[in-house]
Amino acid sequence: MTKNELINKIHSLKIDLKYLKRELQFRLDNNDIDATIEAHKDDQYRYAAVSGALQAKVMLDNQTFERSIKTITNIEKDLEV
Repeated sequence: MTKNELINKIHSLKIDLKYLKRELQFRLDNNDIDATIEAHKDDQYRYAAVSGALQAKVMLDNQTFERSIKTITNIEKDLEV
């Protein structure tokens, strides 16, 4: 591997990690369970609303985790040069 190829590979990995970190931070920032409960506290169907909101959050988290694992796996493969 040439020096230029190595520099390009490192730059590509930095970009992958940057976007992975941004996506994980977004999910972390939006996982405010207390805000979800507070938003639906006066709703007649609050238990159903909170249950649905929590289910959606879990599904989004699972999708984020799957993409994160895939990205990390690709980064590990790229590092096996």
